[in-house]
Amino acid sequence: MKKLLQVLCVILLVWFLPSGETAFAQSKISGNQILQKQVTASFTASPVKDVLAKLQQETNVRIVYKAADVDRLKPFTGSFTAAPVSQILDKCLAGTRLTYSVVSGAIVIKPEAKMERITVFGNVKDDMGQPLPGAAVQLRGTTIGVVADVDGNYSIEFGRQEGKENVLVFSFIGMTTEEKSVNGSTQLNVRLKSDSSLEEVVVNGFYTQNMNTFTGVATTIKGEEIIAVSPTNLVAGIATLTPGMLMVENNAQGSNPNAVPSLLVRGANSLITNESEEGVNNPLIVLDGVEITMEELYDLDMFDIERIDVLKDASATILYGEKGANGVIVVERKQVHDQKVRLNYNFLPKFSVPDLSSFNLTNAAQKLDFERIAGLYDSDNGSLDRAYDYKLQNVRRGVNTDWIHAPLRIPFSHSHSLALSARGSNVDYRATINLNDTYGVMKADNRRKLGVGFNVGYHLRDKLTVSFRTNFSMTNSKDTPYGTFSDYVALNPYEPIFDANGEYIKNYYFNPFDTNSSRMANPLYDATLSSFSKGQNMSLTNSLSAKWNVTKYFYVTGQANMSFSWGTNDDYVSPDAAEYVNLTDPSKRGEYKFSKRNGESYDGKIVLNYGRQIGSNGSMFRISGGSNIKYARNTSATAIGMGFLKDELNDISFAMGYPTSGHPSGTDRIATDVGFFVNGNFSLFNRYFVDASFRTSGSSRFGADNSFAPFWAAGIGWNLHNESFLKDVPWVERLTLRYSTGYTGSVSFDYYQAKTVYEYDSNYQYYTGIGAIPLSMGNPNLSWQKKFNNNVGISGTFFKDRLNVQFDWYTNTTYDLLMPINLPPSVGVSSMNVNFGQINNSGFDFSLSGHIISTKDWFWSMTLTGGHVMDRINNISTVLKGTEADAVGSEGDAIMPKLLFTEGGSQFDIYAVRSAGIDPATGQEIFIKKDGTYTYKYDEDDRVAVGNSNPVLNGSWINTLRYKGFTLSLTTSYTFGADFYNTTLQSKVENIDPYKNVDARAYTERWKNPGDLVRFLAINTVNNQMVNSERFVERRNEIYVSNVQFTYDFQTKWLNKIGLKRLCLGLGMSDIGYISTVKFERGTSYPYCRSINLIFRPTF
Repeated sequence: MKKLLQVLCVILLVWFLPSGETAFAQSKISGNQILQKQVTASFTASPVKDVLAKLQQETNVRIVYKAADVDRLKPFTGSFTAAPVSQILDKCLAGTRLTYSVVSGAIVIKPEAKMERITVFGNVKDDMGQPLPGAAVQLRGTTIGVVADVDGNYSIEFGRQEGKENVLVFSFIGMTTEEKSVNGSTQLNVRLKSDSSLEEVVVNGFYTQNMNTFTGVATTIKGEEIIAVSPTNLVAGIATLTPGMLMVENNAQGSNPNAVPSLLVRGANSLITNESEEGVNNPLIVLDGVEITMEELYDLDMFDIERIDVLKDASATILYGEKGANGVIVVERKQVHDQKVRLNYNFLPKFSVPDLSSFNLTNAAQKLDFERIAGLYDSDNGSLDRAYDYKLQNVRRGVNTDWIHAPLRIPFSHSHSLALSARGSNVDYRATINLNDTYGVMKADNRRKLGVGFNVGYHLRDKLTVSFRTNFSMTNSKDTPYGTFSDYVALNPYEPIFDANGEYIKNYYFNPFDTNSSRMANPLYDATLSSFSKGQNMSLTNSLSAKWNVTKYFYVTGQANMSFSWGTNDDYVSPDAAEYVNLTDPSKRGEYKFSKRNGESYDGKIVLNYGRQIGSNGSMFRISGGSNIKYARNTSATAIGMGFLKDELNDISFAMGYPTSGHPSGTDRIATDVGFFVNGNFSLFNRYFVDASFRTSGSSRFGADNSFAPFWAAGIGWNLHNESFLKDVPWVERLTLRYSTGYTGSVSFDYYQAKTVYEYDSNYQYYTGIGAIPLSMGNPNLSWQKKFNNNVGISGTFFKDRLNVQFDWYTNTTYDLLMPINLPPSVGVSSMNVNFGQINNSGFDFSLSGHIISTKDWFWSMTLTGGHVMDRINNISTVLKGTEADAVGSEGDAIMPKLLFTEGGSQFDIYAVRSAGIDPATGQEIFIKKDGTYTYKYDEDDRVAVGNSNPVLNGSWINTLRYKGFTLSLTTSYTFGADFYNTTLQSKVENIDPYKNVDARAYTERWKNPGDLVRFLAINTVNNQMVNSERFVERRNEIYVSNVQFTYDFQTKWLNKIGLKRLCLGLGMSDIGYISTVKFERGTSYPYCRSINLIFRPTF
């Protein structure tokens, strides 16, 4: 009875299963495995039912059919040896109207459904009503498909089967895919909406590439994602969301709003050997086709950003040639998406609270006692010392000045962004204005940025679209007049701020009765003067772009840009400042530094694109070629004035003269660049794809014989999900393997390194005119730095797009690095740059994201990104081997060990003398020399690499929880396995300056008596020698909660009543807290802060 029921179930499936499909139940053997079973048999004029019986017997697989369908077939003859079942069935049923399929583990044979040939036609347009040439129209479940013409029209013919739903799938790059049932209709007009996911394409600034055929490495970020993880810091948000990108930590500057951060993409590819090469490792930043600086990105209105694509490898960056060697950040601002007039407003107020949790300083009584123990007074208990008695009286009457809070405040910052957009029949426009007014936690500092933009697009007929965009921005910055935060950390807490008359004390002497003793100025007094440090930057960009759809498969794009920039910096130190207390010469009291810079650039590009499908099996090709050209000119002027008679005379025109090195001077730099490129992309059956690019670049920064250089990139890919062996795996949507390689160049260094630069000086006057001396010796044979890239990657989406995985391993080797070599003194300069060095970066980065919960009301997603990069200096010049430089991220930190360039080493190595610890018998440190011997004497020539600041793994962990209109986002970053040189231990705990305040730990773990096993030297043995010892290198493992945001999007039905389309309210916090294995002072020159922000975003 049980077997009879199984047979009946299969027969029912025969009648209701559409032909041509293969359905699978939960069985151990897939349909493909059943049809691939091998059979050896021979048939001679055998009835077909006997053939089927033989197959059933040999394979142990039930074959179901109607006897009436099989009995009328001709006898079958054939011989097979180890042949698949499918091969035998194909030959047996050839020429008949019978088909077979696998259902619930059984082979079902049934007649083909009757088919009617029909033609469906119509047009495909976007949500603005504009045609979409090249839109794909495909019959679902088949390879039958066509492409819309230049006017968006299509016509497709296919056989419609009775009893089966016939569905057409409409798709276009950057648009959501739509499915429409034919249902007897012969005309279907479809409008595709913009794809908010933005993840199916990659924008490289020249053209758009489909992710399914993209062999390079790129990370696509939506503007809303940045707002969710970092609504107050755009650069930090990009770094958080991009695997393999690092925002270089600047511990000295902390949360200073006027400190522009730096970014590294997959490590540092060049060695910085002098100040003119600062920023040589920064990625190229392109905003709507126009190159911008890191500072302009820092000030950009994040509410106006549509998407950001970070291009990482040669295959992705090759079109930018020499400028893309360090990666490319392509930013696109929002476009018009609605025909109605829309007004968007974004308001983000923010309160900031200084974070001083990492500072653990002594109080007044502790510091005075520490000085006594250190032997700074005439007697052990200080009883015979007037200075000690004066300070003791201050302590007894309650003086305990909280210096580190004195220059701080709880500021209120706010940003406003307003956008008006609309679209008519052939015209769309968008106007924006934004104001970002940021105040830091140090009193009286500020950064205010105003931006205005307008863009308009005009659609001439249906083939030509012309767009014009103009943007103006102005940023005013003002540094705090309260000095640096480190000044307040150093001040002793037993010193009062005011004297007995209520006036600010100008200077503090360690011995108040001896003005020749150690002195520290009171920065609170200096803040009352007219001193200032301020700057202003302005820029204006005009851009004209066009797209011409010449034919159905061929279109041309072009863009021309004009950019202008102006900037000034003014720094004034009052003659009444405390630092001039011992100067009586008025010509040396007070200083004014002035600098001015202007820039202009003109650039353009044109790209020709041709692409089409090949047949209807998913094959296609695209070829693009074009050229770009740029002219840039930058001028600067500087001057320093000295000698001011009064505090209020704070203009450089009141200066009494110029210092020796401060006479007015200026520079004028011009550079031109040109490039020609071609790129081809081919996809076969939507399974195998290749991509190849070639570019030749020219630059005026090189000698005449080396102006041009060729570069190339190539990549291959394999869409495994379209292979037959994965089509039957229901939980795999996309699985792609990629490999890319390429050779790119770099010119991100000073303009005139190939040419000798002279300085004209009025001090060198001759009868023929003003003389000049060489500033730098040019090398006419200087050629391009070249980088060879390799990348292997795998990416996939699984479980109906609920799990996304991407992993890439890479190795980059930079050749012909610019290195200095020695020159004889007779030349007039000491060195000249040549192509000599070589450096290698290798590592991996990954991204793992998943939708853990996805229901109608609840949604929980999690994203984990990470990466590791290790660099190696393979070859450097003799001059560089003896050069010391600031380690990456340590600029301005005089205590941090210097980087020694060594072959086989790393830019991130920490150089110090190895240490065996503190000798318990003597209390002296035992150093280990290079030869392994022990000594008490410190010798900096014994420095070796004792650690590396590059982490073994660093990245971010992002969680988003949504319930109906409520959304909670939590952003966490992590760092594991990094070595850290703890300057707080070195300078505030052990090698302290006893005349300044110190860390409270300076009392503990010190050597006092023979036999003590401790970490730090005795107080009375401190000689203020700043030794770089291995004892201060610690392993840094850290988890940092950077941001949490809670928002609510109101329901549309409520908003319609008050005339709103959207309303979002939110509350957030940033820099919340961290757990670290290292305790050190964070924000030494400018403290860090914790911030609370609100979000108000209505759309009218």
